[in-house]
Amino acid sequence: MIKHTLFLKWWLFLSITLLGTLGLGQQGYLHLLWEGDTTKLSFVLLSIFTVMSGWCGYKTWTLSRFLDNGQTEEYLVEKIEHLMEVGWFTSDLCLSIGMMGTVIGFIMMLSGFTNIDVKDMSTVQGLIKNLGVGMSTALYTTLTGLVCSALLKIQYFNLSQAIDKARK
Repeated sequence: MIKHTLFLKWWLFLSITLLGTLGLGQQGYLHLLWEGDTTKLSFVLLSIFTVMSGWCGYKTWTLSRFLDNGQTEEYLVEKIEHLMEVGWFTSDLCLSIGMMGTVIGFIMMLSGFTNIDVKDMSTVQGLIKNLGVGMSTALYTTLTGLVCSALLKIQYFNLSQAIDKARK
């Protein structure tokens, strides 16, 4: 029988996520994200994702160790389940931060319309630049928030399923 299967599931998922991130970095997408998101909220989201994934891994390891030893101490299961709410909250927070970046990007995008003089070509060029910068910020923060939220939810769902199984 394989020990720590719960933790190994989490580790496999995290390894695939890290390989995907390294692949994106190799292709230059992380640099593109850095350049395209002027608010840098995408990297705040990636930092939150990293910390909360590590925290989930620690809780998964703790529960896995007790379950593999045949222990189902109810206080431990309840404590992990209670603390797991922080993970669910954080996954929703990633969505909210991503949407906040979307709104900021749209505000940046539309702010160029205040000083436009259609007769002056330089103001039109500035408007086009503002449109591009604002739109890239909006889209990158939205995408990063959605991806980080979904990946955190998968990890916490795995932990939640193990808690349900431990109670049976």
